[in-house]
Amino acid sequence: MLGALVQETLHVERLVRDADLAAFVPSCPGWTVYDLATHLGAIHRWAAAATRTPHDGRTPDDPEEPQGLDGADLANWYAAGAAELVDRLFVDPDRSCWTLGQPHTVGFWRRRQLHETALHRWDLQNALGQPARMDVDVALDGVDEVLTTMLPRQLRLRRVEESSRWVRLRVDGRDRVLALSASRDAQPVATVTADASTVLLLLWGRLSLDSVSVDGDRTACDDILRGALTP
Repeated sequence: MLGALVQETLHVERLVRDADLAAFVPSCPGWTVYDLATHLGAIHRWAAAATRTPHDGRTPDDPEEPQGLDGADLANWYAAGAAELVDRLFVDPDRSCWTLGQPHTVGFWRRRQLHETALHRWDLQNALGQPARMDVDVALDGVDEVLTTMLPRQLRLRRVEESSRWVRLRVDGRDRVLALSASRDAQPVATVTADASTVLLLLWGRLSLDSVSVDGDRTACDDILRGALTP
């Protein structure tokens, strides 16, 4: 994961360096490329601070996002934050620290920052009209992270309403469960079938049901997917 994260950060840096910073990012409504780059750079710094914070400590403060940088300066600022993050993650992944959920270890941030960066790299490429792809293994793990970490946190924080309805996700031939409660109906409202990259982008609100095969109650499935499954 750490190696994949490094490659994703280098890709983002290259994209930002040559990008039109005023270009809008369709998959992040209201954001420009500048907004996305400063957000991701700030998140890297915030996660690096989290690795220095005891697991039972207070939530790290949000870092300031820079204003008015040009492409080269913004890329350099982003690269510095990415390098700091990688340096903080280049330790025993079982080392204890503050996290958004279980486990309270550096390994949590290796995984979370990989998926944060890969998703926003996709956003950048999509905004810049470039072919955007996701590594299959990274996408598979990203789907699992949504289902086992991000969605349970959203439910715990009451950002999404619990329901006994659920969706079967058939991802590259393997079934996974998208459930909004530990108590589920006997049958899913629908089965969604697609490759891992497409399902991951669907769960993060980057794609619609038009991008996948749906067998069952399409309206009920769409209702579930429109919820705040991720932050």
